[in-house]
Amino acid sequence: MRERLSDAQALRRDLNRQGVDTRELDRAIAGLQSLSNDRILADERTALDLRSQTLEELKSFEFALRKKLGASDDERVLLGRSGDVPAAFKQYVEQYYRSLAGSKPR
Repeated sequence: MRERLSDAQALRRDLNRQGVDTRELDRAIAGLQSLSNDRILADERTALDLRSQTLEELKSFEFALRKKLGASDDERVLLGRSGDVPAAFKQYVEQYYRSLAGSKPR
């Protein structure tokens, strides 16, 4: 989670330097910061809701950024990270990709 938070903050700094509005990304970053709070994570329902909300904010920001940059679906390149995902995060990665694809969990 810390690595994703760090990545999002670095992206925010880069986009700010370029004059891009990052308000939606800021909301997602706030969600990522909250997800590192053990008290919030102790309540399973709250943690699940916060994860879903943060994921939606990240998707919304990505969509708005792509639209602003004028990227069409034909030009869209989605790169994945190489290497294995830690076992503790595999379900979240799968959930993320399912939400992108609009499919239901198996």
